[in-house]
Amino acid sequence: MAAGISTDAPAPAGWRRTLGALFDVLRVAGGDTGGMGARLVFSAVVFCATLPYSSDHAPYFWMAAMAVLAVAEARTTATGRGGAADLFAWMQSAGYGLAGFYLTFFQVGAAQTFGVTLYGVVMFEILVRDYARPKRLLTNLTPMLVSMVVVQLGASARLIQRDQPWRIATVLATTYLVFRVFRSLQIDLTRARRELAEARGRAEADARTIREAHRIALMAEDMAGVGHWRIDVASGVTTWSEGVFRIYGRETSAGVPDREVQLTHFPADDRPRWRAELETAAETGEPFEFETRLTRADGTVRDIVSHVAVELDAEGQVATLFGALMDVTESRARETALLDAKLRAEAAAEAKAEFLANMSHEIRTPLTAINGFSSLLADIDDLSPDAGLYVRRVRTAGMTLLTVVNDILEFSKLESGHVALSPQAFAVAPFLDDVMALFAEQARAKDLALSLDLDPGVPAALATDANRLRQVIVNLVSNAIKFTEAGEVRVGVRHADGVLHVSVRDTGCGVPEDKRDGLFQRFFQADGSISRRYGGTGLGLSICKGLVELMGGSIAMEPAPGGGSIFAFDVRADEAAAAPTGANIERAGPVAVAQVLVVDDVAVNRELVRAMLQAVGHEVSEAASAAEALRLTACERFDLILMDLQMPQVDGFTAARAVRAQDSANRDTPIIALSADVLPEHVAASAEAGMNGHIGKPISPAELLGAVERWTGVRVGGEDVEREQA
Repeated sequence: MAAGISTDAPAPAGWRRTLGALFDVLRVAGGDTGGMGARLVFSAVVFCATLPYSSDHAPYFWMAAMAVLAVAEARTTATGRGGAADLFAWMQSAGYGLAGFYLTFFQVGAAQTFGVTLYGVVMFEILVRDYARPKRLLTNLTPMLVSMVVVQLGASARLIQRDQPWRIATVLATTYLVFRVFRSLQIDLTRARRELAEARGRAEADARTIREAHRIALMAEDMAGVGHWRIDVASGVTTWSEGVFRIYGRETSAGVPDREVQLTHFPADDRPRWRAELETAAETGEPFEFETRLTRADGTVRDIVSHVAVELDAEGQVATLFGALMDVTESRARETALLDAKLRAEAAAEAKAEFLANMSHEIRTPLTAINGFSSLLADIDDLSPDAGLYVRRVRTAGMTLLTVVNDILEFSKLESGHVALSPQAFAVAPFLDDVMALFAEQARAKDLALSLDLDPGVPAALATDANRLRQVIVNLVSNAIKFTEAGEVRVGVRHADGVLHVSVRDTGCGVPEDKRDGLFQRFFQADGSISRRYGGTGLGLSICKGLVELMGGSIAMEPAPGGGSIFAFDVRADEAAAAPTGANIERAGPVAVAQVLVVDDVAVNRELVRAMLQAVGHEVSEAASAAEALRLTACERFDLILMDLQMPQVDGFTAARAVRAQDSANRDTPIIALSADVLPEHVAASAEAGMNGHIGKPISPAELLGAVERWTGVRVGGEDVEREQA
């Protein structure tokens, strides 16, 4: 940049330049003080000072020799011949040493004083010039030192001739002082040079670090789509980094545009706000963030965000506004895409849940008739052997299909995170007895010993989700019985430090070692032949793992000594008081025959429930719709109402609320949901509608009869109702 600066001042004349250069030489200023001109002037001064004290032509020869040496040194230095230049410099040092010897040894008074001064000046110049090169320094000082030694020896000899030997001490002291001065100067100059070199090295290192940091910052800005800018408040000068130019789509060679041009890149509505924000920041020092859209020089529109802060001067006033400008177009696009993907995923999950719920309902509805009527047929005593076999086959197939449906629903709920725990206190011993009773008939059919090993240290009551605990134990015991052909299945239960430990041990076929790692993965089968022989979806153990982990525990499998497998899990279960019995429930007394109202729009379902209940002596009334049910409950009294949830026109939830709102004898009658809608949200919704329990389809005769027995003769009072979620 400096090379391009020009002025209008006239060039000085040649004679003026010559006089100026001569004046610089005489006053030791301007150019190199060790150059040829300076040396010639210095030699001429010594020659002039010596001439008055010499009567021969020696000073003229000396001056001529010194001039030749000065010219020779200058030319060899210019041509790069360092060795020859050093020789000529040494010869000039010898010449000055010879002149000093002549003035100090042979002259007295002013001449002798000038000789001493000449020694000092020449040696000082050599020291200053060559202190960083000790070898050259010693070489160039040698003539001067030898000359001084000869002078000192001569002076000492004269003092001895004059019988004044004690004055030799003064001569030696003078020599020492000169040595001390020059040595101190050398040390100080060497130290100063070293410190200067170190400072220069640090400065260069800092400069390299700054350049590297600047380069990295520019790279980071380029990668992140960021730029930075500064505005000097006093002068209004704006500085942009390369990143800002890139975001604006402007060339750096064009420079930073003025403020009004910058604002043309912003939408017209945002320009006043940008000005106002900058003015406020300059006055108050408050940082701010500004978000807008920017139209680049090429017409493309970008989303940008600018974070603005201030820098204060020594008096606490705002001196500089600086900020970071970020192009967030791509990130906003990604955010929008992620939001769209999230909404699509949620919609897909909702559609999946709705599909599973509908499919479950549609499959369970015919299964209700298949399993229900096959159970009723199985209880007929005079069936032929073939008919009995066929009924059992139908019943087994129906239960297998129900298991598949249940596994798929349960796995879907676990996968979507829709399974919620409902920890409550429950009595341990009756709970385990009921679970074991479920498999007594299966174990007896395969001639297996089924036993429970309950540790005496297990508390009488525990607090956890009993339904989920039952589901895990049932799955493990069912698998153990399924894969065990002979021997026993043993369930072990113990409790310690708030943790319930359950193990299920069998003497079955076991699990191959290479299959154990994937045992609890979804859709896993130990091998194809096992799957074909025993059936199953491969979801049972995966569901168990998910439920156990949801309850804060873990599950694992290990081979049993002597053959078979041990499946063990532990869950968090704190000791609790005895399970509560419920509130505001009044039992009118034992009732031998229950009056039951069955509300269902499917005639087959009503027929099935009627058959199950009438088989044990209960009286059943039917309603094919919610409207018919409300008409019956308004004029007749029932001991229990079994309510379907999905019905045309008015669903079961609305019907239950309407019954509770009636001013009739059935206002406090227990209402049990009897539906193929078995998801947790369906169970919760039935409770919110005022129902007291839920029985899922296909209907279990034992569950249905147990509910009738429990609720017959019970009147529920107000809102504090015991709700049994079966």
